[in-house]
Amino acid sequence: MRYLVTGGAGFIGSNFIHLLLQAEPDATVVNLDKLTYAGNLENLRDIEGDPRYLFVRGDICDSALVATLVPDVDRVVNFAAETHVDRSILDPGTSSRPTSTARTCCWRRCGTRHPAARAVSSRSRPTRCTVA
Repeated sequence: MRYLVTGGAGFIGSNFIHLLLQAEPDATVVNLDKLTYAGNLENLRDIEGDPRYLFVRGDICDSALVATLVPDVDRVVNFAAETHVDRSILDPGTSSRPTSTARTCCWRRCGTRHPAARAVSSRSRPTRCTVA
């Protein structure tokens, strides 16, 4: 199985990647991460030489980039998020907007370019990638 993991340099995403590579010896993982305040490649330093793992620095709202990655995967797993308590206190209206916007951008690219891929969000049930 080939996976695209978005937000994979964060705490939860990096642990998911480690678990996935341990549990599925035939799995390959492309990790797409913007490396904002939450992303830390040190979380993945021990697997950076693994031939089953590839890191791509980028934003899931970059449609051209996502369009190059999605056709080569079977599953998209989204952990990309930009929420932080301090940010929500300063501006409560925007704290969840980047997460939902990014997720929507990613899923639309996925559904448009590769309708057979399955998308899984860390905050929802598995869904078929489709554009309404």
